[in-house]
Amino acid sequence: MHFFQYSRALLAVVFLSTTAPVAYAQTVDVDTSVMSPTELYQYAEALRLGRGVDADPEQSLTLHAQLAQAGRAQSFERMSAIYFAQNRLEEAKAALEAGRDAGSELAAMRLATGHVQQRFGALSDPELGFAQLIEVTQNSDNANARYVLARAYADGTGTNVQLDEARAIYQKLASEGHGPSIRRLGDFAKEGAFSEPDLTAAANYYRSAAESGFDYSWIVLAKLSLDLGEYQQAIDAYKSAIAANVAGAGAAYARAHFLGEFGPLSDRAFGANELEINAESGDVYAASEALELWERRSRRISSLDLDGVLATLDTKMRAGDETATATLARAYRVLRWRIPQARARHTELVQNFGDQLGRARVREVMYSSYDTGRHAQSRQAAYEMVSSLNGEEFSQAARALRATEMTAFVFLLQKELGDLGYYRGSASSVFNTATLRATMDFCRDHGISDTCVHGPLTYPASIDIISKLADVRGQG
Repeated sequence: MHFFQYSRALLAVVFLSTTAPVAYAQTVDVDTSVMSPTELYQYAEALRLGRGVDADPEQSLTLHAQLAQAGRAQSFERMSAIYFAQNRLEEAKAALEAGRDAGSELAAMRLATGHVQQRFGALSDPELGFAQLIEVTQNSDNANARYVLARAYADGTGTNVQLDEARAIYQKLASEGHGPSIRRLGDFAKEGAFSEPDLTAAANYYRSAAESGFDYSWIVLAKLSLDLGEYQQAIDAYKSAIAANVAGAGAAYARAHFLGEFGPLSDRAFGANELEINAESGDVYAASEALELWERRSRRISSLDLDGVLATLDTKMRAGDETATATLARAYRVLRWRIPQARARHTELVQNFGDQLGRARVREVMYSSYDTGRHAQSRQAAYEMVSSLNGEEFSQAARALRATEMTAFVFLLQKELGDLGYYRGSASSVFNTATLRATMDFCRDHGISDTCVHGPLTYPASIDIISKLADVRGQG
């Protein structure tokens, strides 16, 4: 389809689907007809981001559509940001394609990285995105595009794993002070990607990354220091992360004290007190840590006002807080023995706030939809849902099914291995001898026997098996 026909079709969808403006535009007379294109763009962005006005993504979408139709190509990219936030992935992709065709380099970059990072869900095409990313980086020095390309080389996304290519890009970006790339070089040193693991070199990279402005590297450095038994260095790194306002750093620091991870320097009472006070005062990260500790009797902060924390998280969830939403969903699922009507509350959360669950959405949807009182019907429905997916979506759904009901995961495994010719029995959900033999044959043929030999249904083996099944499905 010609670009102008394509963009007009996209814009028509925007105008037809846009609802009336919200409070700000209804109570304040804003005459957009007298605005210059630049003023209109700034107002649309204010509405999108809630800067100085009440956020109104639908009105922002309408205004950006007007601007795009008038020739402002970057508005297509802004439209895609709104669509992504609303989980309207097909429209996000279409907006970026229209922006690219209209000459927006930013839209072209976002389109390429979106495919590589599989942000478009089932519509993602990593190989296409990789090819587009090569073209983008040949015509631009954009650091983010080069970084995503390096990640693709390192992970084998859209191409074969090529660690030398990834390292070369990371090193070039590191010389420019790009913190995330410095951190990745630290990962290479830690993992021994090119030689023996060098934890000292890794620590130096992480410190350099943090000092260059990539503040999260303080957390990475703290965890590595703990692995090395360098407790004071770990404490100092956590304190640097807290000083840099890294999200969740204070809660992670308190948890480490509470669990004694700083060895003789640990202060369990301090950790418990910090988590309790902050969780009860509305810190979602402290609440997340405290609730996760509550999952094991030996780690519970017994004086924690559990009901009060849950109520605070519910309020924050209803205000749009994604971390609170994911934390509350996990609590309803794992602490269901303690929370009244936990399953019904979990179902309501998924139905009404599922778009705030991020990467946890598939797992929580799986749990809410699986009826443990009707195993036969539920496992068949779950299998049909999981088997309809590919790539990372398949992996997430399969992992979620395993966590929800192991026999349903065995059912999925039998079906998948049967389709591949490894298993010839019926899908019974029973991990019998024939299933074991078929699974081990699959593990052998795909180079993961060392993990599977300890038990194909152990967590590490299951994750490897799911990953290989996703690869095979992608090749098909």
